[in-house]
Amino acid sequence: MQLSWHGQYTIKVVSKETVLCIDPYAANLGISPFKAKADILSLSNPQDASMSNISGIAGNPVVINTPGEYSIKEFALHSIGWNDEQGNERSLQRWMVEDIVMLHIGSLNRDLNAQELQELERADIDVFFVPVGGGTGLSLDKAMKMISTIEPKIVIPIHYAMSGLTEKLDAVKSFASALGVSETATEKKLILKKSKLPEEDMQTVILAPY
Repeated sequence: MQLSWHGQYTIKVVSKETVLCIDPYAANLGISPFKAKADILSLSNPQDASMSNISGIAGNPVVINTPGEYSIKEFALHSIGWNDEQGNERSLQRWMVEDIVMLHIGSLNRDLNAQELQELERADIDVFFVPVGGGTGLSLDKAMKMISTIEPKIVIPIHYAMSGLTEKLDAVKSFASALGVSETATEKKLILKKSKLPEEDMQTVILAPY
């Protein structure tokens, strides 16, 4: 399985011949428009156009924009719904691909509640895509608290400051410092296999925007 981060909340997952795109960002954010061909397109906050840019996705993807249980080829999703202060329905996404469990929380900017934690605790989280730059995502303090709660094997920071980005976000430096790793990104893709996941200490992977 191959993972890449493309800026903001946008994640691309490639498994065998199937491509999943999560939360494609809009074209008016100051960074190069995200374009990809996908088989599955998942939107955690479909009411927010800034992270639901379907126009940049080629092909004829299956679109997932509501909570529920889904199984498409080798991809399985448990999407946990919640409503924001405006009453918009959003979701937390727990994916299982190649026996690897990944958590994508979208633009959540608060702590997890007891019901959400109960749902997430049904499966150990291998990979956690955590927003760390503030803004519409988590602050550094909340991100660190959630990491401690989730206890993933691998944590990948997303949604932080990028050159040209119009949204004002914190840099990844503070997050990297808090976890004692270098802020310098050395790779654009992460290749994962279940047998190669860390067994004890949590691993932090900072991906350069692809």
